Amino acid sequence: MKHTIRIICTSIVACTLCLIMVADAFAQQRRVVRKPKLPACSAGASAVLARYKVEKGEALPATIRKSLTKKKGDAEKGLEAAVNRGKGNCLACHQIASVQAKVDESDAETVKTYGNHGELGPPLNGVGARYSRGELRMILVDPKKAFPDADTVMPAYHTRNGLKDVSRACQRRVMLSAQSIEDIVAFLEGLK
Repeated sequence: MKHTIRIICTSIVACTLCLIMVADAFAQQRRVVRKPKLPACSAGASAVLARYKVEKGEALPATIRKSLTKKKGDAEKGLEAAVNRGKGNCLACHQIASVQAKVDESDAETVKTYGNHGELGPPLNGVGARYSRGELRMILVDPKKAFPDADTVMPAYHTRNGLKDVSRACQRRVMLSAQSIEDIVAFLEGLK
């Protein structure tokens, strides 16, 4: 009798475990994997496209001589936008010595903000001496016009023309506002 009860109990436990495993398998199949919601557009995106005139440049084939705004660019805000991963994100591709100098290895926040410079694009050291303000503006607005013969992957931060694979939510927007462009230009001008 004890042996029979033991067999019955063992069978009940085994069946319960099987049912739990089957129920868990069904639950996993029914679970919807949700991707984390990412912002539709960059943090600096704007629906306002500034009017500008493209002219022949001195060092580059194209320039935008006049400011996109009536407000002067702020170099400090330009630095903030340039290093911000949701805005300019310049450090993803470029090295900037003056920004690297801000990194304090003992402070994780400065490493996160000012460290990890990319090497895909050219270093930006001395860019303010190589190009005029208008040429820097053109490079940011539409680098393919600034460097028509180059196969650049740099994004066009303030145009809606010639863009590919733009999410529906961002199709009528530009990546950076006109003021952010002017701020980054002011920052880049200081890199002499």
